[in-house]
Amino acid sequence: MQKEIICTECANRCHLLVEQQGDEIIVKGNRCPRGLKSGREEFLGERVIVHGFVRCGEDKIPVQTSTAVAKGMVYKVTLAIKRVRVSEPVEAGTVLVENISSTGADLIVSEGE
Repeated sequence: MQKEIICTECANRCHLLVEQQGDEIIVKGNRCPRGLKSGREEFLGERVIVHGFVRCGEDKIPVQTSTAVAKGMVYKVTLAIKRVRVSEPVEAGTVLVENISSTGADLIVSEGE
């Protein structure tokens, strides 16, 4: 079984080809180690990193969960992200919400849009 996935872990947006051969999951097309991990998790359909935007005055800043969360929790995390407001500019990697929606993942500021 093969699956094509666009990785959202970094700005590269690699086009991954993920396939399962026996018990092994093979990821091709990743340009960084994060793509390898993301491709495997997405293929298995168990966990994903949630991305979004948070208001900072009139601007929006990109955010994401620090670790992958169960796909069943994505909607709750997305709703929680919509309620977050930042009053001053923050640097990439800053934790905005610890343990968002009781998932065990923190909401952090992403590196880019």
